[in-house]
Amino acid sequence: MTGEHQVGIAGGSLYYRTQGAGPALVLVGGGPSNADTLDPLASHLACDFTVVTYDRRGYSRSRLDDPARPASIAQHGDDVRRVIADLGLGPVSVFGTSIGALIALDLAASAPAAIAALVVHEPPLRQVLTDAERAGFDVDLDSAPNATAALDAIAASIGVSRGLAGEAAGARPAARAADIEVFIRRDGPAVEDYHLDVGRLTPLSGRITVAGSREGRAFYPYQCAARLAAILGTPLAELPGNHAGMIRQPAEFAAELRGLLLS
Repeated sequence: MTGEHQVGIAGGSLYYRTQGAGPALVLVGGGPSNADTLDPLASHLACDFTVVTYDRRGYSRSRLDDPARPASIAQHGDDVRRVIADLGLGPVSVFGTSIGALIALDLAASAPAAIAALVVHEPPLRQVLTDAERAGFDVDLDSAPNATAALDAIAASIGVSRGLAGEAAGARPAARAADIEVFIRRDGPAVEDYHLDVGRLTPLSGRITVAGSREGRAFYPYQCAARLAAILGTPLAELPGNHAGMIRQPAEFAAELRGLLLS
């Protein structure tokens, strides 16, 4: 099942791409990602799954009637639910990372029947840490001169160096400037405002894996993942690389993610 698709969402339409064959797996990216960002990861998983990547509402090829309107994590979760319904393949596996992990968790809480298996990688779920624990990871974005500088500051604070230094040109897709702007001005605040009703995940007991990155143990997203795993009473899995391991090391990341999804 390979192709490009558009599905209607509240206030617009969403672009998504499918590749591969087998049970459906939806990849929900972090930061200002679009369907292209996780394409290398998807290609390594396409031998076992029908893999779906997509452009978040207002990003790249997805369109909104009112681009300036705020969007919540719950709206993003409902968008993924609409993609799943449009696929028509029944319950799907979902992998979400960073803000994508929050989106996947909200989807799971609101539509558990749509989920066959869920892997969430380093969700920045601020509610699971105390104010004192979060304080050490605070980032001052007010002094950033533009959205790209703000994204660079966020990345540096979690141990990720943005840019293509050390990589061949074109080795991975760069984020679009307009998508970075949307992420910083709209989706960043939605992450800060989000609160998960953890009790609503009970129907998915045994189907949720929480993961951190092996090189990210000292950073905020890993600490959130470890605390969420403890709250859910499930072991914390670890995946290769840092917070961006699925982008920097797609083959290795895919191999271990496949193991979690098929276990």
